[in-house]
Amino acid sequence: MNIIKSTLLIIMLVAASVSCGASSQQANSGDEKTVKNTELPRSTPAQEGVDAIAVGQFIDALMAVPETDIHHMMVVRHGKVIAEAHPAPFKKNDVHTLYSCSKTFTMLAIGMLVDDGKLSVNDKVIDLLPDKAPKVKSLALKKMTVKHLLTMTAGIKPALELRQEGDDWARIWLAQPVTRLGRFQYDSLCTFMLAAIVQRITGKTLLEFLNERFFHPLGIYEADWEESPDGINVGGWGLRLTAESMAKAGVCVMNHGKWEGKQLVSAKWIDEASSKHTNYSKPSKKQTDTNQGYCYQMWRCLLPDAFRADGAYGQFIVMSPKNDLVVVITGVSSNTGKELACIWNKLIPGVKDASMLDVEEKQKTLDEKLAKLSLPLLKGEKGNGEYTFTLSPNARNYKTMQLKFDGEMCNMTLTHTNGEVEKYQFMHNGWAQQSTSHVPPYNNAVEPVNLKRIDGLRCDYTIAGNYAWTSAKTLVLRLYWTNWIVPNTFTITLNGNRSATISNDEGYPGFAPEEIKASY
Repeated sequence: MNIIKSTLLIIMLVAASVSCGASSQQANSGDEKTVKNTELPRSTPAQEGVDAIAVGQFIDALMAVPETDIHHMMVVRHGKVIAEAHPAPFKKNDVHTLYSCSKTFTMLAIGMLVDDGKLSVNDKVIDLLPDKAPKVKSLALKKMTVKHLLTMTAGIKPALELRQEGDDWARIWLAQPVTRLGRFQYDSLCTFMLAAIVQRITGKTLLEFLNERFFHPLGIYEADWEESPDGINVGGWGLRLTAESMAKAGVCVMNHGKWEGKQLVSAKWIDEASSKHTNYSKPSKKQTDTNQGYCYQMWRCLLPDAFRADGAYGQFIVMSPKNDLVVVITGVSSNTGKELACIWNKLIPGVKDASMLDVEEKQKTLDEKLAKLSLPLLKGEKGNGEYTFTLSPNARNYKTMQLKFDGEMCNMTLTHTNGEVEKYQFMHNGWAQQSTSHVPPYNNAVEPVNLKRIDGLRCDYTIAGNYAWTSAKTLVLRLYWTNWIVPNTFTITLNGNRSATISNDEGYPGFAPEEIKASY
């Protein structure tokens, strides 16, 4: 999404090491771990009035979007899953970090408090968090309301690096000048303030509150959410869910907050939250999915009736009430607008009002297409022998990299300057599946480069490695963090004279790989 991507231009890559900070209150309890997520009912496109050929064309177009990896995709019509894809090495039950798609779930919690009569969108922020406000308050700060936070019109210049200035993000943010109250400026810290308000009113974290009121009623038990240093779920990013759980949330929201006959959040709130309240601050004559209007922590779409939860690099829950359709997409993309265009141009034309007959061959073709989807494997030769590289100073503080080839496998050992060790496996012409507690490449905030943990998340990362010698002097090793978001790609070029160059690409669009000199 263009606005989020522009914000991310200020973001730096962060070196994350071997420990996580999952708090006991955030991780699922032992009892909850025994409870399996429920699933949406399954059907076929034809039974729900969708042309299977159009679904196949949508999949083909989505997978072909340039500079894009699709990790999960799900299409739901009439509350039933009619198509889903989890290209290898990703799996159906993998959670995925949602980036700003998380914001929509924070909005739902605010709506529940409004429904309960415990909050109003017109309540003043400093009245809700009086101890976080500065002693000297500007007139604009005194006027700032919950609605300003919901609509990204709080008037404080977006600056993610504020989080480097201390542990109390709410106090730091409220101390900034309020110069453009009422003007749209996309700021994830607005959503963090909403999360702080939920915690202040309920005495529970945002995740704890949503577990009780939303996630568990929907049969969702895998959620975890990043926390600020002082224990507040960050709200505007950092939630992890499966594609199935995202789809269930989309169905509930599209059905005016009702799930299996129970009203989880009022229809009045959903109608208000999905309506346009403001627009991008630099309007353009060209109609795009980023200038159709901002709602409450959601966006209106080019498709007139549709709205969406939207996260950086292409995390989407698209809801079209007119078509009774929900589309979920996760992945990593530099062309998120083209991903949405695949829905409008390929899928929507195939949505009809009645079920279809004589479609057995169409469904067979679609099933075969979905079953064989995979992200591309590296092309080249397998290796043999052993290599030990000594690395020049680098952002990750790697000291040595050891590679040992054994049949189709390559075993990597990375040793840090402080003695910490990371071990990974890669397969030639396949994916080596493994688990790790090592924190994945992290590009979600401006943080000190010695970040040691991601608070609030479980240390349950799954990874898949693939490798190939793409030429006689070039070895490429790709490592997907399949319940996070990005691949980490090492490209090793042997230069002669026992020297090498190691390119460490941590997978985030718009950021150049780090080039590391090495000897072996």
